[in-house]
Amino acid sequence: MKRKHSMTAVLFLAGLLAGLLILASSFFGQEGKLETLLKNFVRSGDVTALVTGAEGAANQDLDRSHFFIQLFGGVQRLMGRRAIVDMAEADYTVVKMDDGALTFENLSREPVDVTPHGEALVQLDRALRDQFDLPLLYIQAPQKASNDALPTGITDYGNGYADSLLSVLAENGVDYLDLRPGMEAAAAQPDAPAFFFRTDHHWTPEGGFAGYQILSRYLDEHYGMEAPVLFTDPDSYEKMVYEDYFLGSQGKRVGTLYAGTDDITLWKPKFETSFTYSVPLNAIERTGPFEESLLFPERVAERDYFGGNPYTLYAGGDYNLARMTNHLNPDGPRILLIRDSYSCVLAPFLALNCSEVVTIDLRYFKENVLDYIEWLDPDLVCVMYTASSTRLPELFQFFGAEEKPGFRY
Repeated sequence: MKRKHSMTAVLFLAGLLAGLLILASSFFGQEGKLETLLKNFVRSGDVTALVTGAEGAANQDLDRSHFFIQLFGGVQRLMGRRAIVDMAEADYTVVKMDDGALTFENLSREPVDVTPHGEALVQLDRALRDQFDLPLLYIQAPQKASNDALPTGITDYGNGYADSLLSVLAENGVDYLDLRPGMEAAAAQPDAPAFFFRTDHHWTPEGGFAGYQILSRYLDEHYGMEAPVLFTDPDSYEKMVYEDYFLGSQGKRVGTLYAGTDDITLWKPKFETSFTYSVPLNAIERTGPFEESLLFPERVAERDYFGGNPYTLYAGGDYNLARMTNHLNPDGPRILLIRDSYSCVLAPFLALNCSEVVTIDLRYFKENVLDYIEWLDPDLVCVMYTASSTRLPELFQFFGAEEKPGFRY
């Protein structure tokens, strides 16, 4: 009798575990191997097939759904943990803000002096004016994290860095546009969309478009680069929402149970467009309307939380050098945009205003920018970084540098 009871307990626990795995499998995506195996057992009653196939099916499901990451994140959420420390890579400690959104913080990092980065921008401004009679516009993009939304005892220095950088530019007469006040005002409007992803550090397409609206207005007022109102009107775009499609860089470290997932929206102009997008080093050349050339809809062809990156729907990702040629605006300005990954969303919209937008990412472009400017002959040089990127020295090596690892922003 005792053995019978033991066997019954084992079967009960096995059944409970199987049920949990089925639930997890169903929650994390399409039907898993174990779920299929158990459904076949219910139909056929073949115990031998169930026993012999269970281990392999379970292993495949755990690999498929990153079960242990999910389980870990779920437990952390139940425990109310708001900081999940990464002992191997301190820069990738995940912190949950007051609104439930995630951010990266390094809890042991001390503040740095960004004055040399501001001075590098001043040197670039002087070189552009002296050698090419060209203006420089620095654009300060907002960041997701704010100290008033972080847990007590955790400090983020990004906005302070940006303020310090802008003070150096102001003291030296370098033109700059700070997007943060305008973005904050837009975000405070009734029914305003989310400007940042919940599980990723980047701004959403809606956030990037809001930044583009402010920049477009500034270029018109200060540089005479007028663009049709049609371009900056959100009603001029058809929007396709991919619901629960994106698990961002922070979410991938803690799983969907910790903070959920994100939607991402594809913005398609209702008006006629025609572009060629070329990335020579990556052998990319795409010609067609905005949504086929400057956007990469194949990046949202299927939901893949851990293997995919839907953010690269816009501009394809971070490339050393890329060119967006607008065939319908050949007389528009040519802009060189020195960028970090936040420009992925903004640059395609900016290209509507221009004959050409050329982007350079100094994490991968190691030549002297001035040599390229001489050949390109742009009408304006812009540098746009998010607040948290202003601490990274590799993003301010405008005159050539050796490759440095840097923070993957």
